[in-house]
Amino acid sequence: APFCRGPFASPANLYRPPASIASLSPSSPPFYPSRVMVRWKAPPAGWLKLNFDGSVYNDGSGRASVGGAIRDCNGRVLVAFAEPTEHSTVGIVEARALIRGLRLALSRFRGRLVAEGDDLMLVELLTGEETQTRVPQAMQDEILMLLGCFAAYKVQHIFREGNQVAHVLCKEAYQRPGVWAGGIVPHAVWEKAQDDVHGVAHERLCKKKL
Repeated sequence: APFCRGPFASPANLYRPPASIASLSPSSPPFYPSRVMVRWKAPPAGWLKLNFDGSVYNDGSGRASVGGAIRDCNGRVLVAFAEPTEHSTVGIVEARALIRGLRLALSRFRGRLVAEGDDLMLVELLTGEETQTRVPQAMQDEILMLLGCFAAYKVQHIFREGNQVAHVLCKEAYQRPGVWAGGIVPHAVWEKAQDDVHGVAHERLCKKKL
């Protein structure tokens, strides 16, 4: 998606399709796509943020990976990981990514943590907003156990456009897997982290019901 640094899109700038498109389904109100800007936000002072992601290829290659980064209130990458994992469903691989990130975080500190990912169903499951799940109960229990080891925690959703660092780390896992600390990360990851620090926004098209 293209980058921009401007404010959130105003109603006057929202895309509106021609009436012929908007009226294709007379049995229900039309949906109009609107442009919103998605930005990564640093955690509050005294907190760290874990962004995680899982990648699954369903092309017969059997590839799957997990990736994530732990950053401080200044957006500095403290720890990052990119690792291949056993092929499975997206829900299970996303949960593995979160578990890996939480274990890595706990090996270094037990303070206050924000865990942020783009799997809305997993986030809503962990926050009690959703009961349907693609994740085995044992994995849910392990995630909640790990979260409970921190002094305080928050689990929240972010659109994929704002989860770029973790997304790029998933790609790195297929070529340069590893764990990095001390601010040293692959260049592609560093670039995305710098974008986040500088407040770069990513455009996303959402459907708006009128």
